Amino acid sequence: MIQDRWGFDEWAKSYDMDVIRAEQAEDWLFQDYERVLNKVVEYCELNKHDYATVIDIGTGTGNLASLFLARGMNVIGIEPSLEMRKICQEKFPQMIVEEGDFLTVPLYLPQVDLVVSTYALHHLTPSEKVAAVIEMKRLLKPKGRIVVADLMFRNAAEERRIREALQDAGRRDILEEFEDEYPGLFEELTVIFTEEGFSIQGERLTEAVWIICAFH
Repeated sequence: MIQDRWGFDEWAKSYDMDVIRAEQAEDWLFQDYERVLNKVVEYCELNKHDYATVIDIGTGTGNLASLFLARGMNVIGIEPSLEMRKICQEKFPQMIVEEGDFLTVPLYLPQVDLVVSTYALHHLTPSEKVAAVIEMKRLLKPKGRIVVADLMFRNAAEERRIREALQDAGRRDILEEFEDEYPGLFEELTVIFTEEGFSIQGERLTEAVWIICAFH
């Protein structure tokens, strides 16, 4: 069993309402939450490709997965939290939900057309992010896509500048969100994906969130 290091089992029952409240309050991390989810779908370019199956890593209660289910796709959710998995399965019984995370995707799962994730990659250390990219590549069919939207900075210099600005502004509440977390660096992730043979697209979506799309 995967250890629930960040307390998602306890958060599961209130997660959906908490995210809605955070989005309405223009929370730093969950600002434009629905738009971020829809951007992931947009970057998948479903209208241009005959994609049928998607794996959503860190699926939580299935909010991103639901957008693919609504389009008639087969969705496999990967989630470490037992309570999150229970709620996701209750909400979307037609969806396959498996225990796992970026580094422990069940080996028996088939290769898929798309691997997606939101608000999850920042739980991995820099070296774990490299391993996660390799694992996502393993899951992908030829000509498939990986689309990740998450807490990121452009590079290390921007991260330092933003942290200092938040400190000067007295935004300890936001800085506390970074504790025991590892925000991605867009430029570093671009290099990692490129070294694995991918082409890259991406952009900043909010103050805190970037999206990166890797494809062949």
